[in-house]
Amino acid sequence: MESPDLIQEESRMRREMGWPAAAALITAMVGAAATTFAWAISPKQHDRPTPAGYASAREIGEVKARLTAIEHTTYEMRTELRSDIKDLRTLVQQILKQK
Repeated sequence: MESPDLIQEESRMRREMGWPAAAALITAMVGAAATTFAWAISPKQHDRPTPAGYASAREIGEVKARLTAIEHTTYEMRTELRSDIKDLRTLVQQILKQK
């Protein structure tokens, strides 16, 4: 039977693992909302495709903003993942020492 400390540690780790996924979803939703808002307030002349398939300055700005948000989220997720891996190693070592 598992000790209460191990059960609490496992429960804490499960709660923390949901954070990176939630951050990625929030970033995606904010990006979608910003794009929808920008599209809704843009003049109708911007709805036409640009000549020769080039992106407009507004579209390039939107992509840059999304990439920046993704880079930031990725960095935070990697930091959290490293921390979770360390916690998991500690937990495995504790389990192995008990047996």
